[in-house]
Amino acid sequence: MPGRLAIFDDISFKEDAKSLIKNDMIQKLNPKYNLPPTLPIPALLNNGNYLYTHFGYLPSWAKDKKSMNINARSESIFEKQTFRDSFRFRRCIIPINGFYEWKVEDKEKTPYFVKDIKNEYLALAGIWDEYFDIELNMKIVTTAIITCDANEKLGEIHHRMPVVLEKKDFAPWLYSDNLQEVNSLLKIYANEKLELYEVSSNVNKVLFNEKSCVEKIEKTQVGQQTLF
Repeated sequence: MPGRLAIFDDISFKEDAKSLIKNDMIQKLNPKYNLPPTLPIPALLNNGNYLYTHFGYLPSWAKDKKSMNINARSESIFEKQTFRDSFRFRRCIIPINGFYEWKVEDKEKTPYFVKDIKNEYLALAGIWDEYFDIELNMKIVTTAIITCDANEKLGEIHHRMPVVLEKKDFAPWLYSDNLQEVNSLLKIYANEKLELYEVSSNVNKVLFNEKSCVEKIEKTQVGQQTLF
């Protein structure tokens, strides 16, 4: 995946990407602690626009929204007709504060929040295109997150993870014409750079959008004594 995100503070990202942002169309972010597909998600496009986009990629030639993709696999992105033109010409950076994955044990699904262990955000590699939305009677920018194999730490929960870009790779990802260089940026994020912890099952409710979504659940140790 991921299919559920948290983006509530983009100040650090905008500072790190200020030389690349030509037009900040978002200004003040609308905090989302539990953002599902189809809702607006911020993205910095390779035309310099930082704006809200439709979380769910639709190529310009798509007949309807049934062909929407929220993720694109890094291993085959250049081979698939749906993604290859956007990979070559329409790349973007999607800043998030973290994402959710669910650990499945004995048919029970436990939500975990995944974030950078030091930075305040994760800069995800993405692609974009413009799609004419018949319902809105206008063109919209749609985006997908590029994924790769999960690192060892996250692999205990899910086998895939988003491609995370380092600050030094922002410009090459957005603007390089060297596809070999671009492809080299699609790598697995290091174990030691990620933190993940269990969070409230309220995250399972798509409409639940509270700060508590990203707060760690402290489990009481087995056999721990209490005063009451």
